[in-house]
Amino acid sequence: MDAQLATMMTGFPLLQGFTPQGAQRLLERGEVREFSPGEIVFNEGDPPASVLLVLGGKAQVYIERAGGDMVLADVGPGTILGELAVLCGIPRAASVRASEKTLTLQWNAAAFRNLLLRHPLLSERIFKESLRTLVDKERSLIESLMTLSKGAAKPGD
Repeated sequence: MDAQLATMMTGFPLLQGFTPQGAQRLLERGEVREFSPGEIVFNEGDPPASVLLVLGGKAQVYIERAGGDMVLADVGPGTILGELAVLCGIPRAASVRASEKTLTLQWNAAAFRNLLLRHPLLSERIFKESLRTLVDKERSLIESLMTLSKGAAKPGD
């Protein structure tokens, strides 16, 4: 099964250019885990102990506010999760739960940092994806604030 996973992983944009043997080494440095639908992968506020790569299935990134869940993103194969918390050494900013049967590759924080040092191209792609995510979140927040401020403005003000 690992050989099939390794071959599949080479199709992820994040791992483009990796050989199946290179992807196999990534698998060997982590742990493949399966989550059932609705199962929590990690919770907002958890310590930054690991980073996950979604290998199969789908998951939701969400926060709990005012007694309800606010879904921030639906993610699928090839998505990396939890990297910002590990890179910054901060608690998780959101929770993740499997929305269907989900297969992940999990690296502990030390193994993930070691991967980044050993694979500069992977590091560059992960940093680009992380920064793109932050910029998208900032844009979304600004748009929400603009919408709120327009709604709060009264005619004739």
